[in-house]
Amino acid sequence: MLKLLWMTESGIVAVIGGLSRLFPADLASRTGARFMRTIGPRLDKTRHIRRNLKIAFPEKSEADIEALIRELWGNVGSTLAEFPHMATIWRRDGEPRVEFVMRGDPEVFRKTGKPAVFVSAHLANWEISAGAVAHLGIPLTVVYTRLQNPHLDRLLLRARQALGCGLVERDSAARELVRCLKQGTSVGLIVDQRVDSGEPVPFFGRDMLTSITPAQLALRFDCDLIPVQVQRLKGARFRIIIHEAVEADDETADKHTKALQMTRKINGLFESWIRERPHEWMCSKRRWPKERQVSDSA
Repeated sequence: MLKLLWMTESGIVAVIGGLSRLFPADLASRTGARFMRTIGPRLDKTRHIRRNLKIAFPEKSEADIEALIRELWGNVGSTLAEFPHMATIWRRDGEPRVEFVMRGDPEVFRKTGKPAVFVSAHLANWEISAGAVAHLGIPLTVVYTRLQNPHLDRLLLRARQALGCGLVERDSAARELVRCLKQGTSVGLIVDQRVDSGEPVPFFGRDMLTSITPAQLALRFDCDLIPVQVQRLKGARFRIIIHEAVEADDETADKHTKALQMTRKINGLFESWIRERPHEWMCSKRRWPKERQVSDSA
């Protein structure tokens, strides 16, 4: 049954990718969205999405949640359909498809040789965040999580080569990230998911086990911890917002306390981004402890 599920998932992605190559980028994005608005809500992952949305947005009605689920899956469809068009999205000639907003003056963009730790969330086309930093001329290595579905993992890994950055698998990332930062290469992580080895940090008013590794790395190497926000504009067009570096509240605190303070700020930023554009948040994995989940019938 598991192999059948894997083949079904990878088949859906392969179909979207194959059709996407036949269309211009914007049309592919819209077509992928329409397809997944229909198919996505029927997939098993929807039960986690529904529960997460009910916890994050308790004020929303059942009808609102179901409508949000459809739009959320539509964004996933667009993201999948955009993989074959990464080269088009990042093409330097012609009309730009990515606009940048720089907040503050991060040292890493001043070409001083000091790296940074970039963090982002699963919003809009979250893959764009890594490509954005790399295409701004910053040497970058990003962490990716190997998918349980090996067929899908191979498909996505091949597509990610177009991002222009180094890739390191999460389970072997610790030493590699340290090595990169020592050599002056920035690192990037997407950290809006539950991490069993993480620390309880508030997220939508409830503690979620959250990785404090990005903050710890920034403190260890005395470099900026920079949140990167991706917003979908229209079709395969995006806005990248490079936020000001996150700092600890108490400079006299020990490094563990500082890391927790910085991680709380990051979660707070992610929460504000998600509230602004909830339909762009991919939340197909359980975020909070099971006993805090809301039942499907609630």
